[in-house]
Amino acid sequence: DNLYRHYRVMRMTAKARRIVADLFGAFLAEPKLLPLDHQLRAATVETPRLIADYVAGMTDRYAISEHHRLFGIDP
Repeated sequence: DNLYRHYRVMRMTAKARRIVADLFGAFLAEPKLLPLDHQLRAATVETPRLIADYVAGMTDRYAISEHHRLFGIDP
């Protein structure tokens, strides 16, 4: 029980939430940032759902890399 409240776990959880929220917001504001195959699917799938599925499918490492590429900063 205390493990989930440990400051390092809480900090890592907050960072992950920020990365996901930032990526979702960036892709929603500018869908052209998505890979081409996802841009093409946007014609048949609602954009927020498409973005949510794309971000949910990212590995932690890839999400961090994309965040750095788009924002140029570490969260």
